[in-house]
Amino acid sequence: MLDFTTLAERALNDDPSKTALIIGNESISYAELEKMIEDHAACLAGQNLKKGDRIGLLSHNHPDLAALVFAAWRIGCVVVPLNHCYQGPEVEFAVGHSKTRLLLIQDGLAKKLAGNFTSPPCVEKCFTFETPVEGIGTAWRDELVKEHPPASPNPPVENEPAAIYFTSGSTSKPKGVTHTAQSIRETGQSRVNTMQLAEDDTWLLSTQLVHVSASLGSLIPALVVGGTVIFLHEFSPEDWLAAFRKHPPTRSVILPSLLHDILDCPLLEGIDFGKIRSMECVGDFVTPDLYDEWDKVCSIPLSQLIGMTECEGYCGIPQPGVTFTRGSAGKPRSGVEVCVMDSDNHEVPTGTIGELCIRSTSMTTGYWQDPENTAQTIRDGWLHSGDEGRIDEEANIWFVGRNKEIIVKRGSNIAPGEVESVLDEHPDIAETAVVGTPPGKHGQRVVAFVETEKGHTLDTDAVTTWATQRIATFKLPDEWVLVDALPRNAVGKLDRAELHRRSKSLFPDG
Repeated sequence: MLDFTTLAERALNDDPSKTALIIGNESISYAELEKMIEDHAACLAGQNLKKGDRIGLLSHNHPDLAALVFAAWRIGCVVVPLNHCYQGPEVEFAVGHSKTRLLLIQDGLAKKLAGNFTSPPCVEKCFTFETPVEGIGTAWRDELVKEHPPASPNPPVENEPAAIYFTSGSTSKPKGVTHTAQSIRETGQSRVNTMQLAEDDTWLLSTQLVHVSASLGSLIPALVVGGTVIFLHEFSPEDWLAAFRKHPPTRSVILPSLLHDILDCPLLEGIDFGKIRSMECVGDFVTPDLYDEWDKVCSIPLSQLIGMTECEGYCGIPQPGVTFTRGSAGKPRSGVEVCVMDSDNHEVPTGTIGELCIRSTSMTTGYWQDPENTAQTIRDGWLHSGDEGRIDEEANIWFVGRNKEIIVKRGSNIAPGEVESVLDEHPDIAETAVVGTPPGKHGQRVVAFVETEKGHTLDTDAVTTWATQRIATFKLPDEWVLVDALPRNAVGKLDRAELHRRSKSLFPDG
């Protein structure tokens, strides 16, 4: 069963005073975290939630966020982690699509949403963490101090939904990736088995708990073995290095662009990487320069992961005694099968490039209330990743590129259609087409090719300010290219291949 007491049974029995989480200057023991979970679970149960109800969580990394995830699971609810970068309309879509009944928002984010967010009808109660915010909700802390009877554990089991992670796909709206009790448990256990994790492992993370690499791929396996996890409220190379210096970790997971920032930071001098057992880079290509720069500071080589929200880090997970061929993502983790298929769903010969496909009990069961996209993505039990790759004669997996129009910017996936649908609503814009630049040091940048309305001029700064209220800032165009007409093929469809050629010509270095 997916229950925190079961997951962290070793630490709770052996040493409940051991540190489970470190967030900022706050250290939380396993016993303290268990008490937080009990209190949150009792309070959630007091809101008349029933098993299977969705609970939305919008927050930066925060002790209450971690406790609320496990508290929701304890009473059988489905958690809906929301990206802290989301603007009001994005939150409204995710909450409405998942039919979230109860929504909790960290105070600072609630203040930013105020005036630009209206709870969909499905949301019966909306809370902030500590302080009420007018137009958003009342304080959850005020509910916690009330007396609630202990919650009766009724966690989700096997194929019952436990979490919905929203991710950008090739369509204009994010899809809700559904993970079950089984897929979450199997992901954690697979990590433990593959990496041979131990209770003396300490993880330092750079990303937010709303991402599967931090939650399913790091936090849960660390708790299973009784380890410690260090989070940052928000990433900066200075804060990451300060945390590293204060709490030398054995494990870390990071985006390549963020590792570039760390290795360029003046505070790197004097940092001892001697306790590191694994450093995982996930979310984008690891360049030869990054491998070289890392090798200068640490004897443990970088591990390039391939993963997705639908199946966290499915290959490239570090294994003791196993050295990956540099540039490859090595072998699949325990319990995962990977093959390469052609467009007819046939497995291709060794060394041939095709679509990377995954089969595992740790992968998603599909997209929330979206049978069409589920059927397109999971076929005959195989999850079609949308990633192009190959498998060499030594069974190493190599990532080649993406066959979808996804832009990867500093590790975040951006669907061009989502950006286009927002920009096209601006009164000065007739139509836009969005593509990425060639990959650079920090991934890709977003390029918007724009046709203006006849007789209109375009103030890109004003459009950017206008769009900031509608989509997360990381999705906004980095470059604007005004065109008389967008290129089209013989049948009148948008010629994205031509746009990619223009982007490469205009911005060759990414």
